Amino acid sequence: MKTEDIDILIARFYQGETEENEEKLLVEYFTVDNTSADYKTDSTVLHSLSEETEVPQGLENKISSLIDSWEEGEKSKTEKIAKLEFRKRILSIAASLLLIVSIGIWYQYNSSVNSEMVNTFEDPQESHEVVVEALRLFSNNFSKGTQTIEKADNRVDNTFKIVEQVLSESPVQE
Repeated sequence: MKTEDIDILIARFYQGETEENEEKLLVEYFTVDNTSADYKTDSTVLHSLSEETEVPQGLENKISSLIDSWEEGEKSKTEKIAKLEFRKRILSIAASLLLIVSIGIWYQYNSSVNSEMVNTFEDPQESHEVVVEALRLFSNNFSKGTQTIEKADNRVDNTFKIVEQVLSESPVQE
């Protein structure tokens, strides 16, 4: 075999483009003792790759159990994330219900305190101004309440992000 052909086959071998029979040709070529010093490294690589290595007993079982443990870890992570999402939804619903109940209690309290004042305005303009002021007050208080809930929701979201990040960074135990 010519050295140019050997060079081409070696280049194809290192690029992963050789077929099995071409690799056997290279091994046979390098088995002969008359290989030059230029091919010594290539000869060592090909001989080490062509030798049959024995797979330790139980390796398949160890790999299988490792894969199973990784799968269990992934499964438990997804379950934890699902639980966190469920808790987040429950907290959102609870916050909404708390807001509605608070508005109802505030309305009941204000209507019982102001029940004596019903139909006490004789001037419609004065009545209109009082209603507008009451609505403005309600709007301001409602805005403050929704801002507080949004801040709390953002904090909860940030907390969940941190928890998810910590869970994704924790190593899988063997």
